[in-house]
Amino acid sequence: MHEEKFNIIEGKEMTLESLGYEIEEITGMAVQDFKGDTSRFVAKKPNLDQEFETFNVRYDFKESHDFVDVVFTTEKKENLEDYDFDDKEVKVQLLTYKRMDAPTDNESDKVEEQ
Repeated sequence: MHEEKFNIIEGKEMTLESLGYEIEEITGMAVQDFKGDTSRFVAKKPNLDQEFETFNVRYDFKESHDFVDVVFTTEKKENLEDYDFDDKEVKVQLLTYKRMDAPTDNESDKVEEQ
């Protein structure tokens, strides 16, 4: 839906708040919380030599059940509480628009056999 515009910010470094504003600008919908809802992405087979950590952040919209899911990386820290997502920039890896609201004009009649 917004993939072409999302590609422009993938690979860039920015704060989560700035990312929220970018998403609002691209989608044209108001974001509920510009810092989003952040969660840690834990790999099944972590590479202990990696110098980065991967996280997800979800941006919900005020007027829709749709949301944008973002994968980002940041410099690896010793403890989870050492990460500062309020002020530090993160590297945006992937943005995905998740459509939850079904279009109202997409209704179809049940097909019955004759």
